[in-house]
Amino acid sequence: MTALPQRVRVIAPHITSDANPVRFRAGDTVGVGHHDRQWTAYVWGTDLVGRAGWVPDAYIEMTGAHEGTALRDYDATELTVARGDALDVLDEAGGWYLCRTATGQSGWVPGNVVEPA
Repeated sequence: MTALPQRVRVIAPHITSDANPVRFRAGDTVGVGHHDRQWTAYVWGTDLVGRAGWVPDAYIEMTGAHEGTALRDYDATELTVARGDALDVLDEAGGWYLCRTATGQSGWVPGNVVEPA
């Protein structure tokens, strides 16, 4: 297993694309659709209240053709970041980093907009 960088610097801006992201807790039932073509480790998932978005497929155990059980908590909130921002890395999934800003805000950013600090 590759160690995560502890800090990254934003090299290209990223603007969050979903104001109401998919969220679930371990044990929840999740609707599962197709895989993303660019970020192939992600599937289209729908949570218990109908929010839909991209979910790391490793976070879901399939229990049917289009249904699975969440293996861990997940919140697809993305961070809006600007070039030069420094972020603490908390986790990684399928090429995206879960990061925290200096002000304590947490969310996901694509790995192609950051580099190790």
